[in-house]
Amino acid sequence: MEFIQVVNNLSEKVDKTLASFLDKKIATAPFSYHRTYYLNIKEFILRGGKRLRPISLIQAYRGVADSDGKIFLPSISVEFLHNATLIHDDLIDHDELRRNGPTFHVNYREWYKKEISLKDKAEDFGNTMAILAGNTTYNLGIETLLSSKFNYDLICKAIELYQKVFQELINGVMFESVIQTRDNATMEDYLQMVKMKTSSLLEKSIQMGAVLARATPNQIKALSEYAVLVGQAFQIQDDILGTFGTESETGKPTDGDIKEGKRTVLVIQAFDNASINELNILKKVLGDSRADASKVEKVRRIFQETGALENSKKIALELEERAKKKLLKADPPLKKEAHQFFNNLADFVVSRIY
Repeated sequence: MEFIQVVNNLSEKVDKTLASFLDKKIATAPFSYHRTYYLNIKEFILRGGKRLRPISLIQAYRGVADSDGKIFLPSISVEFLHNATLIHDDLIDHDELRRNGPTFHVNYREWYKKEISLKDKAEDFGNTMAILAGNTTYNLGIETLLSSKFNYDLICKAIELYQKVFQELINGVMFESVIQTRDNATMEDYLQMVKMKTSSLLEKSIQMGAVLARATPNQIKALSEYAVLVGQAFQIQDDILGTFGTESETGKPTDGDIKEGKRTVLVIQAFDNASINELNILKKVLGDSRADASKVEKVRRIFQETGALENSKKIALELEERAKKKLLKADPPLKKEAHQFFNNLADFVVSRIY
């Protein structure tokens, strides 16, 4: 079966599991505003996304186990965790759009302006609701694991991974906040930050699926090393699409990373190879929230002319090939369909760059 077809089929099942789980929360909410709150969480989560993390968890489980009937409920735990981080990230980054719709804090900010009419307090209200929603969504992930049909020892191991990755994500965001202030950030800094901020969730998703299937330590190690490399390639792809893609592809403005001054792979590569004049432009425009389209375009041209764009693509391809080799080290080998899925996932991550 083609990779996209596999993803679409599993994504549909994951979405049904998410909707069913959230519908129960909505139905049992104590008051009307709680129901609205859970409806907003449901809308935010089901608005979009390819569900690659829960799908990867399912496929890791399938790569070892003989049946997958009870894996769908725990698989959505990592989608809840992912969306919890998105809700908080949007707040940290002051983003207004997510998946072609308003971010969670913007949704409640605008509701407050309309319903309460105290505009000076609307910002604080929206921020408060986003913090609560991120916390709630994180907790829903734990609930799905506790509600699953797996043995308690396996659930405890899965929750341990869930808790560990959340701390790794926090560490990654803190590290990103530090290197964002530095012009001398290195590729080593970047890849370490990405390992914590992006790779860790894919890695732990895959580990959770393998653990629930009672995989061998060797299988878990091979899958873990694979996932770190694919996650790094994924973030490089995101950085490129975030500047050279389209808003319809990313669901966010493609000048956002430049205006926020994020130390993306493109910025780090450009700083390494830019002329003095190009460095001056980068330092003036990066982080300037009021930069106009012509200034943003100058930065894009610098990314191209310094070789930053092309070098970043090459790094992603290298990470892809290294990831595939890690899969071959699984002992016993993963089942054929799961192995093929993970090979295709590595290809898909990099192919989205072009």
